[in-house]
Amino acid sequence: MIPYDKALELALSCVSKPLPTERVLLLDAIDRVLASDIYANRDFPAFDNSAMDGFAIRAASWDKELRLVGEIAAGEHKEIYLNSDEAIKVFTGGAIPSGADCVVRVEDAVLDGNTLKVLKKPAVGQNIRKKGEELKLGELVLKKGTHLRAYEIGLIAGFGIPVIEVYQKPVVGVLSTGDEILDLGEQITKPTQIRSTNNYALVARLSQIGASTLHFGIFPDIKEQIAKAVELALSRCDVVITTGGVSAGEKDFVKEIIKDLGLELVFHKLLVKPAKPVLLAKGKDKLLFGLPGNPVSCLMALDVLVKPVLLKLSGREDYLPKFEVATLKRAFKRSDAQRREFLRGVCWSDSGKLFCDYSDKTQSHMLSSYIDANCYVIVPEGVSSLEEGQKVEILRF
Repeated sequence: MIPYDKALELALSCVSKPLPTERVLLLDAIDRVLASDIYANRDFPAFDNSAMDGFAIRAASWDKELRLVGEIAAGEHKEIYLNSDEAIKVFTGGAIPSGADCVVRVEDAVLDGNTLKVLKKPAVGQNIRKKGEELKLGELVLKKGTHLRAYEIGLIAGFGIPVIEVYQKPVVGVLSTGDEILDLGEQITKPTQIRSTNNYALVARLSQIGASTLHFGIFPDIKEQIAKAVELALSRCDVVITTGGVSAGEKDFVKEIIKDLGLELVFHKLLVKPAKPVLLAKGKDKLLFGLPGNPVSCLMALDVLVKPVLLKLSGREDYLPKFEVATLKRAFKRSDAQRREFLRGVCWSDSGKLFCDYSDKTQSHMLSSYIDANCYVIVPEGVSSLEEGQKVEILRF
């Protein structure tokens, strides 16, 4: 068994570079990773414009009676020069006329016919969005490696760029093993049969992470069938995830199968709880994670070990897990302190401080321990108890 930190280091070392790039439509780039720098192709804003509805004037003339000489709506282009005794009504986004140096809010002025009286002294530049004040022509807007959220997509759209270059999504194949596992819709004929949860939870979680998934199904504990499914998945996917069949039982065939297929075993069995029998193997540009059959073990291993690998493959620069420190609200005790334990928990902020609590459902088959949870509470190796009020590490989902 190897420690979690070493396992993560080994897993990440299997990824020497991100996947190839592709050009996609802007809306297809949501949650992808930018593969080339984007520079401003114009000043942003492109012209001086009003930040609100109001009146464009010269600030030095605010205490005079000003003559209203027109208006400028958003999108209108008018060649107007504003004299010192004049005002022009401007709407939000409207261009600032030459000669004006501020905009007075509608509520800070009184208009009587065509005569405007300003009630409060304005400052030069007030309520004006200056040309290029956000970004200037040629300036770096987004750098390669940026994770594209809705905010970045909107910014790119502002420069009129319809197609961008991003890294490909990792394609992940998922398959489950076990004689006792039934898929949705299959009839239960024995009281010892159970419904599949792992493959559905994995596909859902992988989609949240940003991977493309291929679901290869559920296979009985027959080595030949599992081997054919794994070989097919490896031919079509960047990463393959199997669940079940990675322990030391007579029907645990995954370790034998990877050897038969010519894959290199990177590690097998971790000093973590749950998810002890995790396996990682690699081939040329392919990775296979063998995850345990217990659903909590399966999902926890995905979150803390597989997810960073997938993020690195997809070009993310922030692929490493982000551990935080929180104050534990309840004491915790355990009898086996050999392994690092990842408790399902909840964290929250109160008065600027981060707190956490853990689920009492600590067993690796208890998938309901994730209900309302938003983090893992970490119990380090060699630690048998945590005290109320103690500082602990957490990892948000």
